[in-house]
Amino acid sequence: MISPVVDQFIAESFSRAMFIVKEPVKNEGLIWALIPILATLILIELYFGRYRKEEIGWNTAFGNSLILIFVSTDLIRHLIQTNALGADPIKTGIAVGLIATGFILTFVDFFHAMPKEWAFAISSKLPTSFLAIIATLFIYINIPIDYVTTFALFLLLLAVYIIIIIIHHVIPAFKGLLPEEVPDPLLEED
Repeated sequence: MISPVVDQFIAESFSRAMFIVKEPVKNEGLIWALIPILATLILIELYFGRYRKEEIGWNTAFGNSLILIFVSTDLIRHLIQTNALGADPIKTGIAVGLIATGFILTFVDFFHAMPKEWAFAISSKLPTSFLAIIATLFIYINIPIDYVTTFALFLLLLAVYIIIIIIHHVIPAFKGLLPEEVPDPLLEED
C-alpha cells in the first residue's frame, strides 16, 4: 500500500512531466529551440540502431560537447531579449552553467583528458541532448526547481531511454553489402 504522500508526489511528478511535454506546443520560441536538439537525437539513435557495431569516437564526443556551447548561446540570446540576463539569477546561472559545462567537455574531449569510456559516456548524444533540453526548458518556461521537477525529468529521461531502446530494436541492423567472407579471387580455381 502506497502512502498518500508518496501517491501525491507521484501524481504531481506525472502532472509536471505532462506540463513539460505540452509546454513547447504553446511556446513558439521554445519549440524552435528544441526541434534541432530532438531531431538530432532521434536521427543519431536511428543511425546507431542500424549500425550497431559502430561506436562513438573522440570526434563525435567533441561535436556533442560543442552543441552544449551553441545551445547555451541561444539561451543567453533569449535571456538578453527577455531582459532576464542578470535579472533572473537562476536562469542566468543555468545558461552560464551550461556554457561552462560545454567548454569543460569540449576541452576534455579535444585533449582526450579523460579515459575514453567515461568521456564517451558523458559526451554521447543522450546525456548532452538531455542536458541541453533541460536547460532550454528552464530558461524558456517557468518550472519550479524542486523534487517534483527532478522526478518528472527522471520520468521523461526514462521514457526517452525506453523509446531509444524501441528504436534500436525496430530498425533493422545493417548486415553489410557483401557476405561476411569474401572469396579471394586469386585462390579460385577455374
